[in-house]
Amino acid sequence: MSQPAIAAAPTAPKTFVPANTNAADWSQLQPLYQSLITRELKCQRCLEKLILDRSDLDAAAEEAQANLYIAMTCHTDDAVAKKGFLDFVEHVEPQLKRVGFELDQKIANSPHVPKLDANRYGVLLRAVGQEVKLFRAENVALQTQATKLDQSYSEISGAMVVNFDGEEKTLPQMARYLEDSDRAKREASWRAVAERRQQDCTKVHDIYSKLITLRDHMGRNAGFDNFRDFQHQRMHRFDYTPADCGHFHEAIEKHCVPLVREMQKQRAATLGLQTLRPWDLKVDVKGRAPLRPFTNGEDLTAKTSRTYRNMDAGLSQMFDTMLGGGCLDLDSRKGKAPGGYQYQRQASRKPFIFMNAVGLHRDLITMVHEAGHAFHSLLSKDDPILLYRGSPTEFAEVASMSQELLTLP
Repeated sequence: MSQPAIAAAPTAPKTFVPANTNAADWSQLQPLYQSLITRELKCQRCLEKLILDRSDLDAAAEEAQANLYIAMTCHTDDAVAKKGFLDFVEHVEPQLKRVGFELDQKIANSPHVPKLDANRYGVLLRAVGQEVKLFRAENVALQTQATKLDQSYSEISGAMVVNFDGEEKTLPQMARYLEDSDRAKREASWRAVAERRQQDCTKVHDIYSKLITLRDHMGRNAGFDNFRDFQHQRMHRFDYTPADCGHFHEAIEKHCVPLVREMQKQRAATLGLQTLRPWDLKVDVKGRAPLRPFTNGEDLTAKTSRTYRNMDAGLSQMFDTMLGGGCLDLDSRKGKAPGGYQYQRQASRKPFIFMNAVGLHRDLITMVHEAGHAFHSLLSKDDPILLYRGSPTEFAEVASMSQELLTLP
């Protein structure tokens, strides 16, 4: 299980993008992209160099967007962070999509493609061909609108707080009460959260309705009957179909849902309840006090670091590269977007972990889950081809779920 020692992620050397480039400014990116588009490709090595230089430039642009997204989700109530992110979404990202299509075409149509090593470039060429096939200029503006709607949802969710037990609390902080042995308190906390969400119900429904309409248009613009089939192709799912997903869903309904229902019946019986309600799903059925494995993000970080030191030197070293370097934002607070994620900043090759920890055992699981994504990013960071520093969703979860399983003992 031990991995080779991983040094702290340095800023990756730039071979094409000048060190002082502001990659959040299209006026600085545009000449660099234009030089790639007009570059003459005389041989196989010229094509390989184009792929590497494009990876370098795309990584700079992706990291600029990553930093703006991170700032916005960490502080959805910060007008400057919001403006920075939306400026990129409105003025830079659409240009990146258009110029990306031109470069995809240049690579896919190059007469030197047959000379490339299929083992090295086959997956990249397949992805490039798929992007060329699916690109529609009219979808660029629709995708911008969709991203702005996503941001609006984050802003609405980040602002949600309730007054409970005499204190203002975020919705993630309210989850602690669902583990309380006092059923009346659990119910009161659940209803407080539900009522707070209900206040913004119309706004959220409006966002969702608009997203459905936008996404349907995207799919139809690309020649699909619906967004689902379009998105399946956009996510480079070459090895199974939407119909296969349907069969999987049917299997879950047939075999897994009855087991869940039986477990819920057993939970109700153990708790002595005739009817199991939403506020009865997290409490310990034996009446034991909730697990409180840490007090705050700093404590969570220290204990997770200690856990990895006890497990494996390679994992420990990778985790500790993220300490004290602006790679973690763990505590829940007002104005912070919901959920959790790991975001690899592709130019510096440094991961960032975002979550809303409130002291729950579930938060500890989220911590090691996102650490798994970060380990995957760190172990992939030295590939010079940007596409190969990531992975499809189906495989990305192998790294994260493995950490949940490996750390459980």
